[in-house]
Amino acid sequence: MATIYFDDAGDLNLLKDKVVSILGYGNQGRAQALNMRDSGATVVVGNVRDASFERAVADGFETYDIAGAVQHADYHFLLVPDEVIPAVFDRDIRPHLKPGQAIVVSSGYNVTYGFLRYPADVDVLMIAPRTIGTGVRKTFLDGTGFPSLVSVEHDATGHAQAVMLALAKSMGTLKRCGIESSCEEETLCDLFNEHSGGLYALRRAYEMLVEAGVSPEAAMLEFWVSGESADVAEVMQAHGLFGQLPLHSRTSQYGQQVTGRLKAEEEEAERKRLRKLIAEIKDGTFAKDWTLEQQAGYPILRRVFQQNLSHPMAAEEERLLRLLKLWQGQVGS
Repeated sequence: MATIYFDDAGDLNLLKDKVVSILGYGNQGRAQALNMRDSGATVVVGNVRDASFERAVADGFETYDIAGAVQHADYHFLLVPDEVIPAVFDRDIRPHLKPGQAIVVSSGYNVTYGFLRYPADVDVLMIAPRTIGTGVRKTFLDGTGFPSLVSVEHDATGHAQAVMLALAKSMGTLKRCGIESSCEEETLCDLFNEHSGGLYALRRAYEMLVEAGVSPEAAMLEFWVSGESADVAEVMQAHGLFGQLPLHSRTSQYGQQVTGRLKAEEEEAERKRLRKLIAEIKDGTFAKDWTLEQQAGYPILRRVFQQNLSHPMAAEEERLLRLLKLWQGQVGS
């Protein structure tokens, strides 16, 4: 069973006379920076000169380029995207690290696959929130906190665990919990969640219902547009995956538990598929493929994304969301 840390495990006094650099002022970076500052930590921001840089300035932070922020701090949060961290680290971070300092990752990916070439004389920590940046900030402000996976990956100083817990407390995660983990475990869970095919399962369900004569509107409403799935997820948090079922009708309970079960051979086929995903995460096959895709300029990702946006469901989805006054456009468009 994993060790679980709560607020009393962290000592904010360990952050006195220390400076934290937030390297990357995106959704996670901004939320974590604001939380730590509100907890009394001294925080500086490092970012390229763009709108995020200006937002950090407007939020009242001393803001530098990434190399400058590293030079002004002791503990460094690496919050730029996973795919650019190795190059940014080698160019702008590693040359300015001092013995006894610490680097902190929110994703285990680059540590797991050896892409982060850190010096032996710094601590390497992970504090990986299990929610998006808006959740990190919202739950800090309302006092409930958010869960994180935490670990010490490399203890150069002999007190890395205490520093990690102090930083986790300042972020606000220990108000909910910090669960002892590792970069390897975080990477496996995170990638498996993404690779298991949830989005395609939802679209497949939509296609099957429409094929059976259901209107596109009714099919989408059933699975995601109504927001019911978010409500059910909240109930699962309070009562458990199966423990919440008595809140549904008996018909629903029977359908979900009995009719919804796979036959033994179907179950084994699905487990075989999922084991292959896990194996390719563990042996580095996915990391190799993703690195090659990045180096090529993302041709497969761009093509598949456009195929998905061109699927007939996408137009029906936008039309319904506009009618319901929910549509906010495709992210980044």
